[in-house]
Amino acid sequence: MKATAAILIPFDLGLELDFVGKDAKGIEKEISSRPAANLQFQGLTFPEATLTAQIYKFGTGLIQLSFAAEGNLDFFANLSCRTEQITVGKTAIAAWASSLVDGLILRAKKFATYQYERRLEEVDLFPIFIFEKGAVEEADAFISANHKALYGIVSGEPNYDALSDFVLEQERLVNFGYYENDLILIKRFGAAVSSGESHTIVELIRLAYALYWNLRAYNFLLDREIDQAQALLTRLPPYYKFWGMPHRYQTFSHEALDFVRDKLAIVDSLYNVSANIPRIDSDWHLRTVYKNVEKEFDIDELSKAVDVKLERIEQSYNSARDFLSTNFFIAVEIVLILSLAWMVLDTCLLFIIARK
Repeated sequence: MKATAAILIPFDLGLELDFVGKDAKGIEKEISSRPAANLQFQGLTFPEATLTAQIYKFGTGLIQLSFAAEGNLDFFANLSCRTEQITVGKTAIAAWASSLVDGLILRAKKFATYQYERRLEEVDLFPIFIFEKGAVEEADAFISANHKALYGIVSGEPNYDALSDFVLEQERLVNFGYYENDLILIKRFGAAVSSGESHTIVELIRLAYALYWNLRAYNFLLDREIDQAQALLTRLPPYYKFWGMPHRYQTFSHEALDFVRDKLAIVDSLYNVSANIPRIDSDWHLRTVYKNVEKEFDIDELSKAVDVKLERIEQSYNSARDFLSTNFFIAVEIVLILSLAWMVLDTCLLFIIARK
């Protein structure tokens, strides 16, 4: 069986982008396309591999390494479960991809409208296998006959042959294909596709995977924001150390403004850019495929988690500033009361002295 293997490698740009010219309305832009060095996997060599790199408006980059492969489904499952063992030239694929990231970020910076202070530096590998036309004649029968191997391809489970019926029943393979010979299987760690619309299906998977990685990057960024806010909260001065309150208030205001700028960029990315995904509303099948792909990557749950973190961090900064303001004014009032008491006492003493 022949197939084209496409290894997706996402990375966080640490940027928000805005394209110009003919790409102004697009959500993605290709910034590199060239041949790659020969790939090797467990003694096999795959020549004529190609590399393409895309950047997305919401701040994610995606490297795609594509190459032709031939073998049975067990071979493809083994390749999918052990993708990290692929070498490009003499370099492990993950290290090879990491070496490209800085150069791609530098290219993307000319489109940047905002840059974060930190970024997620991890990379990940997501294999897609696009089988040649005619490889699948009847999808349901094909899945039944090759259930464990196909599960291995999409699940990343190296010991797929030893899986119990319980596991296979709990994590059922659902074919999102439209026609009876369409095969569209996807889970968190891989995908298998055989369809007349394979090119479009892969584009939808790329987009959903980039959004997933974008949300992971936001979660990383907000976790750091939470740690920073907690560190500042532990150092709030008590009311009797009022002389330190103006400086603390200024520090919180500065950090809160930085957070507001990050929040605006994140909200714009989540709700405005995502709303401009290329229109698939008129195609029921593609719309259904995309929604189901998003579910496999838990896009909605990740988005809700980001919203909750944004709200909690903002509440923390606001509460801290209110606390500092209240304590400062309490301290000022105490000082004024003490000053007034001293003035009264001083006046009384002067009056007593004058009478003597």
